[in-house]
Amino acid sequence: MKRRKSLWLSGLFGLGLVATFLFGQLPFAPSTIGSQPVEAQTVEELRGFWVDAFHPGIKSPSEVDKLIADVKKANANAIFAQVRRRGDAYYNSNIEPRTNDPNLVPGFDALDYLIDRAHAEGIEVHAWMVTLPVYKEGGVTTTAPSHVWQQHGPNAPGRDNWAMMTLGGEAPGFLDPGHPEVADYTISVYLDVLRNYDVDGLHLDYIRYDGTDWGYNPTAVARFRKETNRTDTPAPSDPQWSQWRRDRVTDLVRGLYQQATAIDPDVKISAAVIAWGEGPSDRDSWYRTRTYSEVYQDWRGWLEEGIIDLAIPMTYHRDGDPNQRVWYDRWVEFAKNNQYDRHVAIGVGAYLNSSDSTISQLRRAQAPSRSGQMVRGQVIYSYANSNLDAMEGDTYSNDRFYGMLPQVWRSPARIPDMPWKRSVATSSAPAETQ
Repeated sequence: MKRRKSLWLSGLFGLGLVATFLFGQLPFAPSTIGSQPVEAQTVEELRGFWVDAFHPGIKSPSEVDKLIADVKKANANAIFAQVRRRGDAYYNSNIEPRTNDPNLVPGFDALDYLIDRAHAEGIEVHAWMVTLPVYKEGGVTTTAPSHVWQQHGPNAPGRDNWAMMTLGGEAPGFLDPGHPEVADYTISVYLDVLRNYDVDGLHLDYIRYDGTDWGYNPTAVARFRKETNRTDTPAPSDPQWSQWRRDRVTDLVRGLYQQATAIDPDVKISAAVIAWGEGPSDRDSWYRTRTYSEVYQDWRGWLEEGIIDLAIPMTYHRDGDPNQRVWYDRWVEFAKNNQYDRHVAIGVGAYLNSSDSTISQLRRAQAPSRSGQMVRGQVIYSYANSNLDAMEGDTYSNDRFYGMLPQVWRSPARIPDMPWKRSVATSSAPAETQ
């Protein structure tokens, strides 16, 4: 059963902030919320790690314990833990089969253990789930009969085929959001986690198509024809077809947001979003980005509509390449200026850079834009491969990097408040109590 976060801590901290404003100091002696001194939490900044399931991090109690220690060492405060790789579960799912990952301790509920240990230290946990890809050759996908690809892959008959198809008839392993049952199923997987685990957030990854010639699931194409009164098979570059697919991705995001916040108004819905190429300089150039025009992921529009709480653009660019350094800065500038009263944190590709370059990128992410706008934090990819020198299994290089992060994350920080969540919560039914 889901264990709700108690509300008294937030109320106590709110009283402290009021007292600070009125009297200039907190009305109680230095104490802790989680493990961080209250006076050390005056800085508000999201500082996170993506912890992927293809490397060590959450697969045993000892890995989780080390992860928590490393996050604290870095003065970070959030973990985005991959608990669904390809339609499989690193937790006790009511819908999908357990992962076949041989490195996961048998019977170990990675998500439950992580939440217990992280919350005890004042660290948020966001359940990172790969959204549309559910199959990959080479043993990543479980062959359990209950797996969604076994039931609804390209060999399933008629409407039971949920597979994303290319124009050439290939099935690369994604589910197609143009198929209405795909959206229903995918949302149900996320909500199952929310109902049963005390997560701070649900984190969407791969919430997109993967190219202009993707999206030709027969049911999706038939639906497009019916809704547009067309009879042809649209070309990949057809503007109406492109917008239709873009709308299907947005519909999935919107549906999840509405249903998740109805269950738990406090839950944070975030997405790892695409920031490929040179990046936009203004709103008009946004529509020419690969993000918008190739993979149909209008995350700027999601922020403007308010159907995600946090966007984390994956600005994975090499500082050692002069062009990519410009691309990084351009995407970061755009992100700072296009938040629409929601939050953006910059996703830093540490695995592509030296430790010094990553520190530089973090500092540039923290700085205000030319118009004075600032993002609300940074998230590093990844915990396991934190720099160019940290190859798989090389814990020394990773440990050195975690020790360097206090150069830029100088003291523990509070995660920024989301005031729109408070307004939703006050209009909803009271939360469960312990």
